[in-house]
Amino acid sequence: MKYRKIKVICAAIMGIMISLLPACNTFHLEQETGSEPEIILRYAEVNPSDHIITMTGKYFADQVKELSNGRIEIEVYDAGKLGNDAQYYEQLQIGALDMYRGNAIALESISDMKVGITAMPYLFRNTEHFWKVCDGEIGDEILADMQTSGSHMVGLCFLDEGARNIMTVDKPVRSIKDLQGLKIRSMEDDLLCDVLRATGAEPVVMDYADVYSALQSGAVDGAENPVCSYYSNKFYKVAPYYTIDAHTHSPSVILISELTWKNLSPEDRQILQTAATRAKKYNKDAIENAEAEAYQKLEDENVTIIRLEDKSEWQEAMDEIYKSYAGSHYDLIEKIRSVE
Repeated sequence: MKYRKIKVICAAIMGIMISLLPACNTFHLEQETGSEPEIILRYAEVNPSDHIITMTGKYFADQVKELSNGRIEIEVYDAGKLGNDAQYYEQLQIGALDMYRGNAIALESISDMKVGITAMPYLFRNTEHFWKVCDGEIGDEILADMQTSGSHMVGLCFLDEGARNIMTVDKPVRSIKDLQGLKIRSMEDDLLCDVLRATGAEPVVMDYADVYSALQSGAVDGAENPVCSYYSNKFYKVAPYYTIDAHTHSPSVILISELTWKNLSPEDRQILQTAATRAKKYNKDAIENAEAEAYQKLEDENVTIIRLEDKSEWQEAMDEIYKSYAGSHYDLIEKIRSVE
């Protein structure tokens, strides 16, 4: 599998700069006794406060507080308040950030981890298949691999952000041919960029915070996001065509910096793990309703929603992607596909 080298020097400099900011001290113990928490952890999220994934992060924080009797507090910083996606991973690795909700697409580009395989296009047949994999032995194997792969991150649980679909500004996409030559925003990830190229589109890498203005100004012709993100970020106001192609259904992962994890007692680690398990159940129960509500609100906003009846041409276009990215993990792909 392809992966990029972490820019250690840049990350270290960033960590030093962050550590100099009083508001950004990570994993600190409160000196005062009483009702004040003993441990405060910072949890970053790129999505806005009303997004289902952000709400899951806040639910996780509430569970940690409850299970620790207020001794551990998780501060959730949503809407990219502490940086962007790429910066969060670098900050996690050097301990300048405690927690982040990452996605397998971006994790694929960090190191040769098994979790990256779950970002492969059209891998999961549906949501039921997704959860059978993530909740089973394969999911446990993938999370365990994160701690032994040199990522300097620990994965606590999987979350479902929903399948990623295509949004466009000027015209609907009803077949793969309609994507030819369109500039489609992508996160900074080789796999996702190559998936878009395989459809005939031209990927344009930019920060998540810049997507709305880029769609509005015409700097890009479209982007791709799960429906809850499409709705909560109001992308439909500037890109009113939404094609449900589900090119990837990559899981999210609640991540904690390995440095933070090692500084926690076994009892506190168990508290976080138990809270993560509860958050996963909350997410699983809530995502279906959140997606249904998003689609209903989009229809009320007169968004054109295209449901593809046949994805065979899209799937066939991904053959080279699998050859390029499967690497030594092709057996894992077959194991995932064989889950019934």
